[in-house]
Amino acid sequence: MNVRVCVVSDMSPEIELDLYEMTTAAQTGLLRVTESIKQNQEWWHGYKGTLEDKISKSISGAMAEISLCKYLGVPFEFHTNVGSAPDVKYKNYNIQVRSQTVKKNNNNSLIIRPKGVKPNEIYVFILSEAPKFTIKGFINSSAVMGKEDYLTDFNLARPKVWAVPLKILNPIILLKDESLN
Repeated sequence: MNVRVCVVSDMSPEIELDLYEMTTAAQTGLLRVTESIKQNQEWWHGYKGTLEDKISKSISGAMAEISLCKYLGVPFEFHTNVGSAPDVKYKNYNIQVRSQTVKKNNNNSLIIRPKGVKPNEIYVFILSEAPKFTIKGFINSSAVMGKEDYLTDFNLARPKVWAVPLKILNPIILLKDESLN
């Protein structure tokens, strides 16, 4: 990967991906979707979006993973359809990456699904505005697991999730600099 481009404002680093990084993310995202179809796997806990929407979200997710790797200075591991395995491994941390585009009401939240979550996993939230990605922060899954706080189904016919508000996330610099303790 090229030299990291990072601007820190409000403790939320902004990473800009280059054309090569976006292209490889697009290939990875598309492969994830086509492999799910090929293996007849249900997609995203009952998500019923169009194929085009699934491809778009999958590519955006892969770009967010690459942006986190770029920020942390670790190589991106191109993987597809590995279930709840970590998206990124950094030092001794297993990291799950969650991303969303900016919502009209600015009401983004980090989504953690009870099915498949493991104790002491790190969940990172990244705001996606390709080619720029803003790392808003992280939370340890153990701080959320088993609690009713933030549990919601958003009034949709899907399983409940924890919708963690971005304002309670820890700054990513604490993870990068290992200032957690």
